Amino acid sequence: MTLGIRSKLFLLSLGLIAVSLASTYAYLRPTLDEVISSRIESDLKVRLRLVADAAQAANLSLRELRAWQTTARRLAPLADARVTLLSADGVLRGDSEVAEEELARVENHASRPEIREALGNAIASLRMESATVSVATRYSATLRQRMLYVAQPFAAADGEPAIARLSMPLVAIDRAMGKLHLALFLASFLALAVAVVMSSAAAHLAVRSLRLLTTIATRMAQGDLSPRAEPGPSEGDELAMLGRGLDKLAAKLTAALAVRRDFVANASHELRTPLASLCSAVETLRSASQRDPQHVERFVEIIARNAERLHRLVEDLLDLSRIESPGFRLSMVALPVEEIAQHVLSLFQPRAESKQIVLTCRLPSPAPHVLGERRALEQVLSNLLDNALKYGSAASEIVLGAEVIKQTERTMLRIAVSDRGPGISAEHLPRLFERFYRVDTGRSRALGGTGLGLAIVKHLVEAMHGEVGVESTVGQGSTFWFTLPLSER
Repeated sequence: MTLGIRSKLFLLSLGLIAVSLASTYAYLRPTLDEVISSRIESDLKVRLRLVADAAQAANLSLRELRAWQTTARRLAPLADARVTLLSADGVLRGDSEVAEEELARVENHASRPEIREALGNAIASLRMESATVSVATRYSATLRQRMLYVAQPFAAADGEPAIARLSMPLVAIDRAMGKLHLALFLASFLALAVAVVMSSAAAHLAVRSLRLLTTIATRMAQGDLSPRAEPGPSEGDELAMLGRGLDKLAAKLTAALAVRRDFVANASHELRTPLASLCSAVETLRSASQRDPQHVERFVEIIARNAERLHRLVEDLLDLSRIESPGFRLSMVALPVEEIAQHVLSLFQPRAESKQIVLTCRLPSPAPHVLGERRALEQVLSNLLDNALKYGSAASEIVLGAEVIKQTERTMLRIAVSDRGPGISAEHLPRLFERFYRVDTGRSRALGGTGLGLAIVKHLVEAMHGEVGVESTVGQGSTFWFTLPLSER
């Protein structure tokens, strides 16, 4: 039988609590036994001192044997224990639990451990302030049970040494300890019962949250990204963090799906237009090539123009797909900015001359080196210059400039391409680097734009640890800029 997570959590918690209580009980029991035994022994010693003091005050003499028995019986209720009085020779002279006529038949106690030790200290113990108490635990042949004995010397009549002894049955001590053990066991059992209830409640709450998260994850796996865990503001445990993580994952997946749908729709639209033009031109060319030969050249040009547009679009799509792939990495090396800038400008010089546009390069002297990848930097500059030539005014100037700027943690080179075109309205600026976004769709397509150039620029610059931006004023022109970290070279 497979246990559910609730049962596993409950059994695990119960097992830990049971082991903890058992360990606590196993540790406390001998400790309590030792404490109780020590407390009873100390209490018995205190009572013995009082008994010895009272026996000494009675001034007992060996010529008055009845007084010994009378004193023992009188002190027993006060001491709440068996009182035994012995002379220095170990003979029993008085005992609260032995009849007077039986005293003579009781064996000599001089060999008993507590008596022998007390007699050894009898001389030093005649002064009560220095009296030594001896302790022994053994079986009593007289009472036929295990007993705890404490003995202390005292001074009898004429300064003769004598011994006062108290005894208590160990069964009484065992009974007291048994009650204590029972109370400890009941307290442990009650704590275990409370822990069981709390563990069950905690497991229920945990499983309820897990079931919710499992349901959400299952629905997400089935393609439904609408459910949310929505943990409350007071929930800060791991389950709440997992719920927030699932919510963020669902939100990102939803956004990614939306982007993919938009991308597919935009790409399909971009591909459909030139394909339709190509198909139309081919069909017209087939039907009219014999009847109207003078139009063949025009249709061939239409086919060539749209084929070139398709080629550029496919190339840009492949570049963007490669750049946005998770494994895309650039090899960052020190690059000479001036050399690369002059090379890219030379590629666009014929187009600029055809529009009577002057290409100007304004770099710091000496030109610094930046960290980046040569092919990526050339593509960024090419895309920006291509846009500037497309939308810049004829007989104007395009400037490729750069300046060193200081940021919080590092020094960057800010490279900018400025044109004298019609400019861009402020509402379009935040979205210019989105895929397929165009300010003027018709004009962009007419000029051969794919709508992906600036998106490629943004991804490449960010891959080189830089930033991109645009500044524009309607009627005055636009400046597209990006930053790259300076090389220490």
